[in-house]
Amino acid sequence: MLEFKNNLAINDSNLNYELCAYYGQVPYLKTASWKATGSDCCQWDGVTCNPLTGHVIGLDLSCGKLQGTIPSNSTLFSLRHLRSLNLAFNFFYPSRISPEFGQFQRLKRLNLSNCFFTGKVPLTIAQLPQLASLDLSLYFFSALEMPDFNVIVQNLTGLRKLYLDFVNVTSKATALSSLTNLSSLMALSLSGCDKSKFSQLTFLDLSENLLDGKVPSWLFSLPSLEALYLANNQFSGQLTIIEDGATNNTTPLKFIDLGGNMIQGSIPNSIFELASLEVLVLWSNNLSGVVELDMFCKLKNLTYLILSNSGLSLLTKSSSTISSNVGTCPRLQSLECSSCNITEFPDFLRTQEDLSYLDLSNNKIQGDIPKWAKDIGKDSLFHLNLSGNFLTGGLDLQWKNLQYIDLHSNMFEGPAPIPPPTALVLLASNNSFVGEIPSAICTLASLKILDLSYNSLSGEISWCFKNLSDRHSVLDLRSNKLHGTVPSRFGKCGRLHTLVLNGNQLGGQLPPSLLSCQGLEVLDVGNNNFNGTFPYWLGALPELQVLILHSNSFHGNIGTSKGKHLFSKLRIFDISNNSFNGTLPSSFLQCFKAMMNSTENREKLQYLGESFYKYSIMLKVKGLNLEFVRVLTLITTVDVSTNKLKGEIPEVIGDLVSLRWLNLAHNNFIGHIPQSLASLRELESLDLSSNKLVGQIPEELASLTSLEFFNVSQNRLVGPIPRGQQFNTFENNSYLGNLGLCGNPLSKKCGDDEAPLQPPPRMVQDGNDYEIKGIFGWAIVGIGYGCGMTIGLVAGYYIIISNERSVVKGHCIALPSSSVRLVLLKMTTEKITPKTK
Repeated sequence: MLEFKNNLAINDSNLNYELCAYYGQVPYLKTASWKATGSDCCQWDGVTCNPLTGHVIGLDLSCGKLQGTIPSNSTLFSLRHLRSLNLAFNFFYPSRISPEFGQFQRLKRLNLSNCFFTGKVPLTIAQLPQLASLDLSLYFFSALEMPDFNVIVQNLTGLRKLYLDFVNVTSKATALSSLTNLSSLMALSLSGCDKSKFSQLTFLDLSENLLDGKVPSWLFSLPSLEALYLANNQFSGQLTIIEDGATNNTTPLKFIDLGGNMIQGSIPNSIFELASLEVLVLWSNNLSGVVELDMFCKLKNLTYLILSNSGLSLLTKSSSTISSNVGTCPRLQSLECSSCNITEFPDFLRTQEDLSYLDLSNNKIQGDIPKWAKDIGKDSLFHLNLSGNFLTGGLDLQWKNLQYIDLHSNMFEGPAPIPPPTALVLLASNNSFVGEIPSAICTLASLKILDLSYNSLSGEISWCFKNLSDRHSVLDLRSNKLHGTVPSRFGKCGRLHTLVLNGNQLGGQLPPSLLSCQGLEVLDVGNNNFNGTFPYWLGALPELQVLILHSNSFHGNIGTSKGKHLFSKLRIFDISNNSFNGTLPSSFLQCFKAMMNSTENREKLQYLGESFYKYSIMLKVKGLNLEFVRVLTLITTVDVSTNKLKGEIPEVIGDLVSLRWLNLAHNNFIGHIPQSLASLRELESLDLSSNKLVGQIPEELASLTSLEFFNVSQNRLVGPIPRGQQFNTFENNSYLGNLGLCGNPLSKKCGDDEAPLQPPPRMVQDGNDYEIKGIFGWAIVGIGYGCGMTIGLVAGYYIIISNERSVVKGHCIALPSSSVRLVLLKMTTEKITPKTK
């Protein structure tokens, strides 16, 4: 390294200083600290060493005021362990980039920018297998050539950043196309390159990368470029199509896709001068400003205009003033203008007879659909999305080739619309449709997805089930006024995967005929009047992931499922607000295999439903009723609250390691809070309130770092509240009604001089009898009795059970009142067992 230093001179030129200052650096002689004796080279300025091996792995001499040449025999190339080399803003003219730079096999970052190298970039640069960043840029001097651009780029597949500003790329016209090999590319700069070298380039696709910065304006001026695809990158800044007073109306550009970026500012007027343009895609950007939709009529060859969620506000001509441009507008095939602040049907649609795809969703369009709209793509329209507007009146779907129809979240009235026989999807939720479901809808053999939820539809639906076809995959009729029963016989429902009847007035029992729907993933019949015992036979549905039975009139024991793999894919189980009694069987919970593997849930992360329909659900989470508009398979919950369940909480519930929300509130559970709950590392909400739980809150629960909601109020818990982690965030109402609890956040403190509170006896159920184990501590027992006032003190009593006698020594202080006697017991015992039958 000292020899390398000694072969270089000091450069004090003003140009060197200005270049460094422009990039926020101050030039100084970094090699001044490099001395032959009395110093460790790892302490030299600009040098980084591996702390274990001592090898030099980094050398940064940028703005180091160095001058000279770097020949192939330079000792610099003996640093074979280098991972980062930065020689930027030094003066090595007229040195060439030596082929020896290809010897740095571990190199990840190479910066030779503004070093005034000359000649050709050596092919050996392509032999750096780990290179992630390459900067050869020149800003005031252009003497570098890269004739083998394709070869270099095709070999450096790990490149994330490439800067070649003002490098003379003299490769073939297809050079830019080879950039598509750089799947990890985040930054690309080719400013000042000789664009004439790309004069034959016709197609460039750099979409689905991480490219950022401004979209290079010169791309739009390439004389032969017809297709430019830069979608799904991170481009930002203002979009410039023409600069320096150039004209662009002769460019052959036909396809421009800039969707899925972060481009800002207004849309440039020069875009309307691209006379050959057929496809313009600007969806999902951060554009601003108002554009008259008629302006696009200047693009006479335009067939696809996609502006959804671009940030633009589109101004349409009033229907009372027919624009003079209407008759001269291009014949579009696709118009997508979702979320563009449109207030009425665009007037130029009057002449769009060839339109096949129309999306005007999430705008501010009011009133009835104009009568002339029936002529929009009357023989070609297959996709119609008018959702999320303020449209009113009745609806007659007269387009005979419609396949996808989305009308949800409007103010349509009258009977539900009847789609044409070609329809595959009908989404008409959140409107004001009334009357019975038209029979013509249920008999459509082609229909796959039917969503009529959140309307005011009435009548029975039994006949609709009987006409299900083997193409039906989604039937969502929630929140209407439907009544009657689910029929005992179904049509063909082998492909039905989502059945939602929540929020109606349906009754009777769930029929076993549901088992014929073997592909069913979601069954939601909550908020109805269904009755009968727990339908354990639903566990035989092999794909069932969501089972919602809450707020009905189900009763009886939950019962143990018999057979293997029952409910094995269940992720959401909600039977709350019914009248189920008995215990919560361990064997039943052990069936929930999908809740026992959190790793698998993450690997298969997806939304329930299909591309056109995403199942939504209302769940009680963290004490609130929340609607999840799109349900991820990551969501896992067990809610058995507001029933009459009793017995202990099963220890096996701790095996459901992917569980996020657990609600056992408002039942009659007894015994201790299981320590196994501490195994639920994903748990966010735990509600055990309003039961008869005793003992202490397990300290192990403090390890649940994801826990955001915790409620054990109205139980019989005692002892100190755990501290640390999430327990420092819970408030008083999480613990109300437990007179024996102490510690933060309660005002009752746990005194240091008080004897530690021992856990109450553990109640282990065996049939109908209970065995009491453990050491008795302080307990509060409420005993009802008749009127009378008695004050007594009882001491030295014995308890004799069965053939085994245990002596319980202690004191009993009775403090009677008009209705309840509170007895404070302090006891010691060895064992009490039930009488042998």
